[in-house]
Amino acid sequence: MFAKRNRPTAVTIAAFLHFAIALAFASIPIIGLLYGADVQAAAEAEVVRQGQDPDLLAANGLAFDERGVAIWATFAITAALALLGAMLLTGRRVARVLAFVALPLVLAGNALIVASNATATAKVQALFDASGDAAVRSLDAAAILDAAFAAYPDWLPTLEGVRFAVVTAGCVLGVVLLALRPAREYFRKA
Repeated sequence: MFAKRNRPTAVTIAAFLHFAIALAFASIPIIGLLYGADVQAAAEAEVVRQGQDPDLLAANGLAFDERGVAIWATFAITAALALLGAMLLTGRRVARVLAFVALPLVLAGNALIVASNATATAKVQALFDASGDAAVRSLDAAAILDAAFAAYPDWLPTLEGVRFAVVTAGCVLGVVLLALRPAREYFRKA
């Protein structure tokens, strides 16, 4: 007969960090779903203000409303993180191993997202400048992105900061907690 194992606090905290990371990771795309149409309309209005057809954005693959890979990939990652957290709570040994793989990958992905957002204006302007269409080359990417960003709620930068902090700290702390002796012993085969 097997004795019931008590789950160490480190494992419980690591599991709940997975839920917090999942929620934080999904927060920005959820805002994108809620405000995407308004943001798209603001960007198109800026294109019109610049004297061009608003359809130029879509024709050049630039859309601000969340859909496709931006949505399903984020929610798949969110679901996987939540499932991993649940598996940690149930004491599944494989969950610890998967967490050691998943958390660094999420941390790296978060860093790539932040870096991509920081260089968005330059990338969009380069896309416009490389176009064979003079109307597209005339567009001011910074003004379009500023108009789009202004359509989001004022508290979005705060949410982005909290998201970054939760994902970064949660991933690092989750790995550290699962590497501690109580977690190692808890997941060791009987």
